[in-house]
Amino acid sequence: MTTATIQAASRVFKLNSLELPDPDPKLPPEEAVQLYAHAYPQVGGAVLTGPEIDSDGRMVYSVERAPAKTKG
Repeated sequence: MTTATIQAASRVFKLNSLELPDPDPKLPPEEAVQLYAHAYPQVGGAVLTGPEIDSDGRMVYSVERAPAKTKG
């Protein structure tokens, strides 16, 4: 009999060319990335896209700037 082990894929947040590890896997992605807002202010109003699975089996979320707001 063969036993299979199931592991959850790790999450990574990609901010431009910088990859940030998941600070708390128990949180939803939107809340987890906000933990980086004190070190990376652009994360505060950012929009997450993804996840995409990379070749290492990680879930990669892209952190993108929120669209500019205009009056009118």
